[in-house]
Amino acid sequence: MKELVRTLMPRFVIVLLACTGFAVSCALAFGQTRGEPEGSDVFVTPREALLREKPSPNARVLDRPAQGTRLSLVASRDRYLKVASAGCEGWIARDVAILFPPGEAATREMVVVGKSFGKTDASRRLAVAVLVRASERLREARTPDPDVEVLLGETAEGLAERAGPYPAGAGLVEETGASGARGRYDGSAFRRAAEMLAKDASPDHARTRERAAAGLLRFQYPVRGASYPVLLQESAAWLALVETADDAAVLAAAAERAGGAALALGRFELALGKTEDIGRLRDRLFAAGQRLNTLAPDRLDGRRLISRAAVLGSMRGNGTPSFPQQASVVTGSRQRVVRIDGKLGALQVTVETQAGATKDLQAHRTTVPILPVPGSLRVSPDGRSAAWVEVLSSSRLVPVMTSLDRDEEVREIAFLSTGRPLRDRELAHVVSSLSGFSHDGQRLGLVIEAWNETPGPAPRYSVVSVATGELLFETSEDMKSYQRLLR
Repeated sequence: MKELVRTLMPRFVIVLLACTGFAVSCALAFGQTRGEPEGSDVFVTPREALLREKPSPNARVLDRPAQGTRLSLVASRDRYLKVASAGCEGWIARDVAILFPPGEAATREMVVVGKSFGKTDASRRLAVAVLVRASERLREARTPDPDVEVLLGETAEGLAERAGPYPAGAGLVEETGASGARGRYDGSAFRRAAEMLAKDASPDHARTRERAAAGLLRFQYPVRGASYPVLLQESAAWLALVETADDAAVLAAAAERAGGAALALGRFELALGKTEDIGRLRDRLFAAGQRLNTLAPDRLDGRRLISRAAVLGSMRGNGTPSFPQQASVVTGSRQRVVRIDGKLGALQVTVETQAGATKDLQAHRTTVPILPVPGSLRVSPDGRSAAWVEVLSSSRLVPVMTSLDRDEEVREIAFLSTGRPLRDRELAHVVSSLSGFSHDGQRLGLVIEAWNETPGPAPRYSVVSVATGELLFETSEDMKSYQRLLR
């Protein structure tokens, strides 16, 4: 009876687990109990296993191999496998290992198992180890497969988000940063795939080619660039992929990276006075978003990209340089000219007051603009206040104001008014513009659009007090009341 149970139990487990899609891996783990070929690949399946001196649960422990450790089969018994690893031989329990004999069929089974296990965090280390060996086997047999290489690269990238240890040969190196320990993938599988596909222009491999290209870009630009030359190359590379690819997953990821890089690049170009380049970048981003909308109208990727093109358009302002820029107002016999000028990182506001033949030039040294939107500078009709829109970051264009009668720091309106403007400021994208001051100079009208994924149906129109920044009125529909408050 015991022998019968021992014989039937593995088959029962195989049938049971087949329902969950792991039939292949379980068959390999529980299949033959005799006659597995020497040299078969054996992989540790749990987080940690015990390598013992003898095939006994009480034998001395020689090592504790981690999940995904590859061992080589020396001999097999009913419940134990004798394996070799780095010059050390020992016995490992059969139920904590998965075995693949030599041969093309087993290699293909390894790919299936690796793909299945790679879908969950708990088994991704094992999946990477199995796929690494499958890739090696295919290359040793001179039948390399770009699909397997891309699958390996993508699975390894997923594993890189966790701390090590990592399987040998996976191309993963553990690094410790501000956010903790995680891995860095060297992109080797993507490079191998790209080299294979460079010799094969078959349309059957079009999607694989796109995934390999995206993987290489992720390796080249693991994080968004921080310098103008890098951002110039990065945004162009991701945009080119969005403009040509058809794979849905590639398009979604490339659009996100292209949009983020383009916004950061736009801020650099604004600082360098390259407003025409911002316009061209905006147009290209908009066209790419339209393409995505056509290919996948039910997804947000295209609308998200178009909204970022709109941010670039607002960042460009009227197309003139961010600085110098000026605005003036005449009150009675007195004219005030307000300028934002200087050097990047040391901009200042100057006020020139002329009454008849008398001129008075005053520099507001504590009023330090950062990077104003071109053409956004406004002066109140009474000549006592000024406001403009600051490009605070690559995705935040916020309104600010200051007094011209006294030297004071720039006041960000959202912090002064609290309420909805302050809540909007915390969203990922904020685009503001100024409608202007009321006739008495006591109120300021502004328009704010803020969103995380895509803009809402209508922007918010707000009126704030110039003296205190207090929010007096806001609406997205009642334009008559809004305009009446600005008279």
